[in-house]
This record gives sequence, C-alpha cells and structure tokens, in this order.
Amino acid sequence: MQVLLLNTYDLKGGAAKATWRLFKGLQEAGVRAQMLVQNKISKDQDVFEARGLFHNYFNCIRPYIDFAIPLPQTRKRILFSTNLLPDSVVDQINAINPDLVHLNWIAGGFIRIESLAKIKQPVIWTFHDIWAATGGCHYPLKCKKYQERCGCCPILHSTNENDLSRKSFFRKRDAYQSIKNLTIITPSRWLANCVSESALLGNRTVIVAPNGLDISVFHPSDKAIARDHFGFSHEKKLILFGAVRAAKNELKGFNRLLEALRQLDKSNLELIVFGSSNSEMVNDLDIPVRFLGYLPKESEIAMLYSAADVVAVPSFQEVFGQTASEALACGVPVVAFGATGLLDIVDHKKTGYLAKPFLSEDLATGIQWILEDAERYKELSENARRSAVERFDIKKTVGQVIGTYQEVLNHT
Repeated sequence: MQVLLLNTYDLKGGAAKATWRLFKGLQEAGVRAQMLVQNKISKDQDVFEARGLFHNYFNCIRPYIDFAIPLPQTRKRILFSTNLLPDSVVDQINAINPDLVHLNWIAGGFIRIESLAKIKQPVIWTFHDIWAATGGCHYPLKCKKYQERCGCCPILHSTNENDLSRKSFFRKRDAYQSIKNLTIITPSRWLANCVSESALLGNRTVIVAPNGLDISVFHPSDKAIARDHFGFSHEKKLILFGAVRAAKNELKGFNRLLEALRQLDKSNLELIVFGSSNSEMVNDLDIPVRFLGYLPKESEIAMLYSAADVVAVPSFQEVFGQTASEALACGVPVVAFGATGLLDIVDHKKTGYLAKPFLSEDLATGIQWILEDAERYKELSENARRSAVERFDIKKTVGQVIGTYQEVLNHT
C-alpha cells in the first residue's frame, strides 16, 4: 500500500505535528508513506516540496499572499483561507501515483480548491480545523452559517450575502461534488458532529480517530529533575500554558486563564508560558510569569510538562487539543473548559477538571481543586497517564487509520 499525505508544513504547527506522527507511525507499521508539503523544514527523503515557478521562494510567501486576500475585511490576523492561488500539486500526485491520497491541513495557499476535484485516487481527509466545511474560516465559534451556505460572514465584518465566504463556499461545493471517493477523519466527536451538520460535507463518511502521540517520548519524568533542568522553583505550584502564538491567539483563551489566576491565592503560584515570548497582558498579574518561547524538541516539551503541577487549556474552540493529550501522557492533570474537542481528552475529576464554558471563575475552581489535595493529585496523575496510554498511543491511531485505508481500497 502506497499512501501520500499532504500537509502545508511538515514540522510547523499543531496539524503538522499530528500529520508527522501519523506519517512516521505508518512507515513503522510497514506502509509505504510519503509526504507532499508546501514548506519543507525536515531533511526526510520521503518528504517532497511542492514544485512550481520559483517554488523555493514562492512557497514561503504563498501563505502570506493567501492570508492577505481577506485581510482588508478581517482587519486583523484571523485565519480565513481562500486557497485561490494556482498550483501544480495534482501533477506531482500523478507523478508519485499513490494508491491513496491523505489530505490533512492544506490551507495557506497550498492547493487551489478546484484542484481537489482533479485528484484521481481515493481521498482520505483528516480535518485539523473546520475550514473544509466553511466558506473560509477555520474556527467559526458561534457562527452556524456553514450549516447552510455562508455569507454575511462575521469574521469578514460583512453584511453582503454574496461575500467572499459565500463565493468560497460555492467553490468548495462544486469541487467536492467531483470527489466521488472521499472519507473524512476527525480527531474528536465534536468535530465529527460539526461535519455531519455542514451543508458541504454532511453526507460523507466520517470516522473519529484521535491524534496520536509517542508515549515513549511523552511520559512522566521526575518533577524535581525537570524543574532543575529549566531552573524552576521547587516551592511554587507551576501552572503551564502553551500553544503556537499562545498569548496572542484569542482562541486559546489566555485572557480567561489570567482572569482565573487573579481570583486565586497568588502567594504560591507561578505561570509558565511556552509558544510565546512575552505579553503585556500579564503586567498586572501579581504572580511570577516566565515565557519560554518556542520549544522545537518534543523531548524538551515532555520534560516541561513533567515540571508543571497543572496544564491549563482554556481554549474557546479546539478540534482536539494536543497540549492536553501530551500533558496527560506525562502524568499531569489538565484544567480546561468542558467544550468542543477537549471533551474527548479530559475526564472530569478523573484526569483533570472541565470547567463550565467559558467561566473564568470555574476555571479558577478547577485549578484550586487539582492542587489542593496531595492524595487526590497523585490519583489524578496516575489516571492521566493511564488514560493517555489507552487512548492516544500513536500505534493505536495508526492501526485505525490503516484499517480505514484498507476498507476504502476494498470498496474502490
């Protein structure tokens, strides 16, 4: 079986991380897996960069061009992808000639929507956000227009029914109608439900398979050793928060976490943030805050989890929440809002605490509840590791995906 996975990046961002883990897991399971990406960082010989005119330079700026198209309407850095730029991706797919094409996160100008209709092979598509089912946004929050046909897009500040979101919606509709053999994988039940309710993809087969991780990398380490490694205090209770652009991405709920921390006894707390280098939002927090910036090595991130007492994932919308699953694998309880994809990861009062959406008061209650009882904390930590091993081991995810591949090929 030969499979070609497509993702805009091979190593940059959460979707790339999930796709890379699957890619390597498939290879270890004996599948001939390759990757086609717009921007290649790794030196892996089975990862190919999309070709085109001046591709080494142009590929780097394609995401910025794609982002700039709706920018006059979005007015700020909110993901809204049109995928209008021409490409030669299908030609490369045909040259490689795999048995299956496995799409992942393909926004950022990687492949034109119309090109999807030209893929000849059966298509598996893992959704890492809701973009494929909308007129351009990646996280619609309270907007349900994608359940009908988009238009008057709130992200575009539009009052026009036939706006950019409606036009992109119809482009997707026309392209999808030409893809006869399409199976969708979502990492959470919540996202699967969103897809089933969408006008574009509600009639397609949807399979839920969690994003897997290497449980031999993400595992509990001695807390004292981990804290010495980073130079952290041994006396403080450490609350860890992290994501790409952690403090700047409004969806990640950093403001809600800060509101929660302001309601707690601050004498024994310290906040650690990775994925951002600074933020003016913490200026009046009155507890120590340490920004670690971007950490490229998974072993370093795993050590960081082990140094923490609790990991906060206060996102407003998560299709899965890899930070939460990684933390649990390292035996660290998670506090999160009880909504969206995090419902599939955190078990309330067993592996962490699911606060009422989106109340900072209950988030504060959850942090305190996790930290206040040593015996209970020990049980939460043990449950966290056990749950991650049982549910998020990459080998189990790979097995489920291979089973999906085989079923699709058997019915082709």
